[in-house]
Amino acid sequence: MTVQPSRAGEQMAPPETQAEEAIHWGKVLGVGVGALVAFALATWISWRFMNAREKMLQPNGPDPIPQQIGQSEIGIVDQVPFDVTRSFAVYREDRAWRLNHWGWIDRKQGIVHMPIETAMEKVVSEGGKK
Repeated sequence: MTVQPSRAGEQMAPPETQAEEAIHWGKVLGVGVGALVAFALATWISWRFMNAREKMLQPNGPDPIPQQIGQSEIGIVDQVPFDVTRSFAVYREDRAWRLNHWGWIDRKQGIVHMPIETAMEKVVSEGGKK
C-alpha cells in the first residue's frame, strides 16, 4: 500500500513567530536612504564651511606658487634629499677622530685635545692622589 503525502497545508499561513521574522524592506530602504541623505547634507555643510573659512583667511585667493620650488638651492639653504646627504656621517667621523687623537683647539692659548682614554687615565691617576 502506497501513501501519498497530504498537500492540504500548502496554503496555510506561517505561524505567528515566523511571520514576525519577515524583513520589512520598506523600513530597511528608508533607513538606507535616510543615512545617505544625512551624509550628503553633512558633506555639503562641511564643504560650505571650508570655503567660507578659506575666503576669510585668504580674501585675495591662494598665494602663487614660488618659482624656487624644485630648485636644489633656495637662498642660502641647500635643499639636499636625505638619502644623498652625508653630513651626519662626516660629523660622526670627525667626533670619533677627535676622541682618539691629539690636536690643537687653540694654539695661541695653548689648548689641546687629547684622546679620551688618555684623559680618563689622567683623571683617575690625579683623583687618587687627592
